[in-house]
Amino acid sequence: MELNAFIRETLAQIVSGVREAQEATQQHGANINPTDIYFQRDGQHNAYGAMPQDVHFDVGLTNTETGGVQGGIGVFLGAFKMGTEGKADTQTSAVTRVQFTVPVVLPLGKSMKEEVEATRSRERSPFDGMR
Repeated sequence: MELNAFIRETLAQIVSGVREAQEATQQHGANINPTDIYFQRDGQHNAYGAMPQDVHFDVGLTNTETGGVQGGIGVFLGAFKMGTEGKADTQTSAVTRVQFTVPVVLPLGKSMKEEVEATRSRERSPFDGMR
């Protein structure tokens, strides 16, 4: 897998997973990544109603050359096979480790202000205004 496809698919699946989790847990009163909450972390303030989350990558990149033909750079996902299968080619591989971080603002959940107001209105008695 090429590095750009690996990064794209990883981030897309994280964002999609958060959105699906928001929808799946909404009926239970959960609010994943709520808006209207302002906080500070490591000296940073959230300005958009949500703090960017750091997605850390620690990736092994392989560069393979077979029989003098360069095969390109791809993400090393762990498993590989050694041995011969009737081929007389020589193969040279190099693995380079790359670490980097991508900040991501995840899909925003409900507004906490709206959720608190909705909860209060559900909890009010029909007799509250009759004094």
